[in-house]
Amino acid sequence: MPDTARLFIAVKILPSRPLQKLIARLGMLGRIVKPIDADNLHLTLKFLGETELTLTPQISDAIEAAAIEHESFSLQLVGLGAFPDARRPSVIWVGLQGADPLVEIASELERRLRPLGFEQERRAFHPHVTVARIRSKPPRELATLLETEQSTEFGSADIASVELYQSELGSAGPRYTVLSKVAFAGG
Repeated sequence: MPDTARLFIAVKILPSRPLQKLIARLGMLGRIVKPIDADNLHLTLKFLGETELTLTPQISDAIEAAAIEHESFSLQLVGLGAFPDARRPSVIWVGLQGADPLVEIASELERRLRPLGFEQERRAFHPHVTVARIRSKPPRELATLLETEQSTEFGSADIASVELYQSELGSAGPRYTVLSKVAFAGG
């Protein structure tokens, strides 16, 4: 068994019907656009990278301390965008409204994980759900889609827990395994 694994902390996003339709539309734009499998949708709170598995209990404790006081809640999936921008997209995302509790948890995770040797994120935390990745120059239809869907509502998502995931990259796409889970009150 390996001593390390690629880990991240996230909340699972169960895709609404409108979000599923969006992902299907993205899938019709050709091989350059790689939609995320609906079963793998999540909002990353902290990417840990290659991590010693012996730290898993301490990471789980940090998650629990950061998340346990929060209540389960719903957020709205609103707007389509791209990183780094719409002209040169490498990641296509859906924005979130009502994600303030997740901003608080992400900040608390940064603080609690620093003593374990994890570097603090340099960029501000912007809650989003990645729905596709772009492999090279995007098709023209993607620019149109980004423009027409920039304020579209794609339903809501119920947020009930925070999870520590192991990510195994493969030719068929990533495989995620939940290593620990902290349920919110009422979750």
